[in-house]
Amino acid sequence: MAENMTAEEVVRAWNDAYSRKDLEATLALMSEDFIRLGDSSHWTPINKKDWGQIMIDFFKAFPDWHWDMTTLTASGDRVVCEFTENGTFTDPYPVLPGLVLAPTGESYTDYDCDCFEVKDGLITEIRAYVTNELDRKFRFVSKIEEFLSTGNAPEK
Repeated sequence: MAENMTAEEVVRAWNDAYSRKDLEATLALMSEDFIRLGDSSHWTPINKKDWGQIMIDFFKAFPDWHWDMTTLTASGDRVVCEFTENGTFTDPYPVLPGLVLAPTGESYTDYDCDCFEVKDGLITEIRAYVTNELDRKFRFVSKIEEFLSTGNAPEK
């Protein structure tokens, strides 16, 4: 089905599934060699499997999470979208094996610009540029870095 879709149609279908938190449908629109790059991972690529698990845990921790697409621009295999993202940290967040962050009950709002690369009807790459109120408020990156620096790195 996705092979016959334009890049814009693939990204719109992905966004619709993601907005519904339908990770099975979302992952079906991503290639097996998919990577996600962004500031939250210090631009370290995250593969499809790991991204899916991160989102399962994130959606549990932020059950009211939602985002709204505010713009979309498409050119060939590239689609660039802007989103407004919101959520409230109400449930424990297992960010790494052995590291579960306690909920704070606080909400955040971020503004995202995601650049999608689509090939053969599947998303191969997302580059995410985010205002990062999520991290400024909840300090996820620094808590993960502190955890890892104490020798608690998860085994591969």
